[in-house]
Amino acid sequence: MRVATETSQQGARRQELIFSFGPFRLVPRRQLLLLDGRPVKLGGRAFELLQLLVQRSGELVTKDELMAAAWPGTFLHDSNLKVNMWSLRRSLGDTQVESIYIATVARRGYKFIAEVQTSIAEVEDNLALAGPSPSSRPPLLRGIVGREADMADIADLLIQKRHITLAGAGGIGKTTVAIAAARAFSSQCRDGTCFVDLATISDPTLFGAALLTALGIRGNSDNSLAAVLEYLRPRQMLIILDNCEHVLPAAAIFAGKLMADTSPSKLLATSREPLGTVTEHVVRLGSLPSPRSGDALTADQAIRFPAVQLFVRRAAEWSDYQFIDDDCEAVASICHSLDGLPLAIELAAAQIGTFSPRELVAMLDQNLGFRGPSVEGAPPRHETLMATIDWSFKLLSQREATLFSLLSVFSDAFEVEDAVFISEATELTPVDVVTGLGSLVAKSLVTAQARGPSLRYRLLDSTRRYAAERRQADPACGQAQRHHAQRVLALYEQSEEEWNWREPADWTQRYLGRISDLRAALSWAFSEEGDPVLGIKLTVAAITLWSETSILSEAQARLEFALALAKTIDCDDLSKAKLACALGWSLFYARKMSNENEVAWLAAIAFAKRADDLEYQQRALVGFAFYLLQIGNVARAIAYLEESAELADRDRDSTATSEGDRALAWARAHAGELNQSREVLDRLAATYSLAEGRSRKDANEVYRFITVRFNLPFVAWMQGHADYAARLARDAVDAADRSGHWVSQSNALGLAALPVSLQTGNLDALESFTERLRRNLERERISRWVPVERYFSACLRDLRGDPQAVEDIRAAIGELIECRFLMRIGSYLAVLAHTLLRQGRIEEARETIAQAIDYQERQGERWCRSELQRVDASVLFHAGEPLRAEKRLQQALAEARAIGALTFELRIATDLAEHWIATGRRSKAIRLLAPVYQKFTEGFETQDLVAASRLLQRARANG
Repeated sequence: MRVATETSQQGARRQELIFSFGPFRLVPRRQLLLLDGRPVKLGGRAFELLQLLVQRSGELVTKDELMAAAWPGTFLHDSNLKVNMWSLRRSLGDTQVESIYIATVARRGYKFIAEVQTSIAEVEDNLALAGPSPSSRPPLLRGIVGREADMADIADLLIQKRHITLAGAGGIGKTTVAIAAARAFSSQCRDGTCFVDLATISDPTLFGAALLTALGIRGNSDNSLAAVLEYLRPRQMLIILDNCEHVLPAAAIFAGKLMADTSPSKLLATSREPLGTVTEHVVRLGSLPSPRSGDALTADQAIRFPAVQLFVRRAAEWSDYQFIDDDCEAVASICHSLDGLPLAIELAAAQIGTFSPRELVAMLDQNLGFRGPSVEGAPPRHETLMATIDWSFKLLSQREATLFSLLSVFSDAFEVEDAVFISEATELTPVDVVTGLGSLVAKSLVTAQARGPSLRYRLLDSTRRYAAERRQADPACGQAQRHHAQRVLALYEQSEEEWNWREPADWTQRYLGRISDLRAALSWAFSEEGDPVLGIKLTVAAITLWSETSILSEAQARLEFALALAKTIDCDDLSKAKLACALGWSLFYARKMSNENEVAWLAAIAFAKRADDLEYQQRALVGFAFYLLQIGNVARAIAYLEESAELADRDRDSTATSEGDRALAWARAHAGELNQSREVLDRLAATYSLAEGRSRKDANEVYRFITVRFNLPFVAWMQGHADYAARLARDAVDAADRSGHWVSQSNALGLAALPVSLQTGNLDALESFTERLRRNLERERISRWVPVERYFSACLRDLRGDPQAVEDIRAAIGELIECRFLMRIGSYLAVLAHTLLRQGRIEEARETIAQAIDYQERQGERWCRSELQRVDASVLFHAGEPLRAEKRLQQALAEARAIGALTFELRIATDLAEHWIATGRRSKAIRLLAPVYQKFTEGFETQDLVAASRLLQRARANG
């Protein structure tokens, strides 16, 4: 909910010492590396290494000196240095084979070889604050070898075909080629690309959730695939579904539906086997070309073969290997024996530091047993890969092997602290873990990349599956999944605390990026082998993430399950109150208000009272009141809010207190207590401002700024301050737009901006706001606003002369009633009745306004009683009953004055004055209307004041 103001966007500037090389600028004091003026993300260790190398440009910096700079006072294996140097080089676009910046001095250290210039210059303060990475960003690619033709072919095919599946054995490079081809094709994708890593989910039922998360679709869609298709329908995107084989049926269903849809989006899938849809175009990815056995080649000739080139490049990265003519036959034999599989070649190349190429040939021939018995049903290349991984595993030390097996519990990328935590399930020490990670990266069994201030590690899909089998067979790893779940719990409990102070975008990036492990931990905890108490704690800890990111559908299912389970086992009442509150809010945004919502809120109130927790009692009471208002039970909502207000007197600093004050003012406004409501809302509006900072406190301030401004316009407009109401509503919409909080913006649009625009007759604003709400529903689908958007869109079309729009108005209202979104339904029906009258459909209008009055009276929404009476009077006039109509207008006028609704008073006075003028009572009409009109100080361009002014001018002119 961060707001980026003009001041904060520009940022302050300071004098800094800067080292410049190539397109890069290094700012040591800020720990900042800039590429063409934009921050480059480096791990903290990598930055220390770069700084030392740059400061000593042209000199040899020994391994010991570099280790001392990055890990002061710590002894670690030099594989950790290689991992971080590798990460640094990749960030600089450097390679061991073609060094531009950093050269390796074999067995001694490294040298920075680029020209470096030193200067003092100004740097903006906020450059270090890089924005969040989207969850759909594909992994970074290492140097791609020998796939140029494949990438070009697939990019070309994407122009012609809508669905391409890149099929091939594990480890053959499908993901790498797919990402590279997508980047080459990206200029053809108007709305960008989305990468969905299906290897991060083990449960096929999470396929839809993974799609929603990757696309950034939030809200509470009842059908995730339908929501995805609706989102993609107007968009031209490329969806990359990576690693489909273990969720093949789900992937095939989605692919079939997408291809049958009208969306111009395209699909690029990777899988060990085709998806099997009718429109699928399958591309089989072959292995890297390698020399034939027995070919007599020089090093220069052999390196032209992609398989050899890959082997040499990886060996050079980790072992300072120099390719010579004498090694050609052995390296060619290795590549040929490994069927040209890139991952298998990398695993073999990683052993060059320990074995020579000839020794590797002998070991492969002796130990891998490629010509031995096959794995039943496994294709030859898959068998080769598994055998190579198995061989690499057997070359590990016992500690490395245990660590490798343990790491398979992570569904996605993890940090060293995560690995240290889960290793407590064994006898591994933190030093074992740090050293082991470096070694596993060096042996290509684990990958590493810089994310934020540290390195993040990851197992590739094939290696993770192998490691998981080893973990499940190793008694020493029996507690790995429990420790993993405990680690995830610790992370999300930490997220609750950090939510109060961490910059919102940074918070979201950090914890949304761990959602795959959260899903895996929950699945284990609630399984037969799991721990339900731990699962409940995990669910509670994840509430903040689901709420902050509006992942409501997934949250609702998790919360329902956890709460039902919590009621059957020994669980504390505060946890149950938190679960019930969160469930109530997730249900609040569902398509249809059900009794489950009331059950959840009443349970939350009861649990909070039993826990004697003041804040959650208030939260539950306020939440339940909002639900009651939504279904049109104003009196009951006020009763619960008054109970919350009594609790607030005991703790005015509670977060829920201000929400309770706002909600009570909001409810009283609907009950017709406009003056009392306005006083509170004005006070709250003056309290909250648009903070310029980036803290959570500032974000909360902005949130409250927005929420008050979608309540206050409703009251201000009724009291005759139309311009002020419109300005407040637009301020709320714009503030929500800058903060990226689309739920709040939808609320501001539906509750303030759209009603005010419609009622004041500002059709341009009405068109703009309906379009904004429509866009919101595409990216964050909150079902409650779908029929509201349809209603206001239909009203706009009606006012612009579309005679068919009235049926769409009726249908939208019918959907609102079906879904039990009944707040203001009387007002909506009054607009429909007025529209029907304009078309001469008097009986339908009579039935409609009678229905509106019935809802208004039953719901206690006194605020609109006078307006409904006015419309009822219009029906009576059209039906030829002027005496009854005039009496009805007199009743409406008294009602409007009683609650202080000046806008309604003017409308009624205008209608009554027009009737009196038509029946020869011109002076009486002027005496009625003129004083009401003179009470207004603004809003003279609105349709109500324009109509009143014209009527007064006509009446006086005819005098």
